[in-house]
Amino acid sequence: MSKKAGIILWVAVIFSYIGILLVYKKLPQTVPIHWDSNFEINGYADKKYMFLIGAMPAIFYVLFYVLKYIDPRKKNYDPKTYSIISGAVVVLCIFFTWVTVVTSLKMNLNMKLLMPVGMGILFMIIGNYLPKIKNNYFVGIKNPWALSDDNVWRKTHKAGGYIFMISGILMLPTGVINERIYSNFVFGFLLAGIIAVNGYSYLIYRKDHK
Repeated sequence: MSKKAGIILWVAVIFSYIGILLVYKKLPQTVPIHWDSNFEINGYADKKYMFLIGAMPAIFYVLFYVLKYIDPRKKNYDPKTYSIISGAVVVLCIFFTWVTVVTSLKMNLNMKLLMPVGMGILFMIIGNYLPKIKNNYFVGIKNPWALSDDNVWRKTHKAGGYIFMISGILMLPTGVINERIYSNFVFGFLLAGIIAVNGYSYLIYRKDHK
């Protein structure tokens, strides 16, 4: 990403963590840390875990920064594509950090409506840029058949892009529909799509390497 965008993202990460420190004393003793496929809370932890949860955006930011330099195929990293995907993940981490805070403080915001929108947008961004990712060891659909053949990699990620894009679109209205059967269908579609894409990758490899 550009230097300016990187600085803005770092500022957001730092301010997010400062915010966690400021509201920490107001948090209840236990905070939600896990949601099910219908975005219902099904897991709690001691509020001290907020220090780790609040640090996750920074951890992901540093991890994404390091990976592109240690990958043996680092020349395949497109700066724009990689920056958009990594930036979207970091922003979503910040978003979910504050979902935990807002939910814990019982503020008057419909998190069950906002959470699937955040997830849906992330999946749509990944789906849009997945076909543009070139063969590498850290980002993308990394099965042995795609990693060993650039043509298989390209076709696998084109198919994966459609799966992620459709999944993202399906996630958007989850909070409005508010039916467990629909949310289960969405995540079932995503899981089936991931399995299908990997199977497709294998079949392409077998076809090209008879």
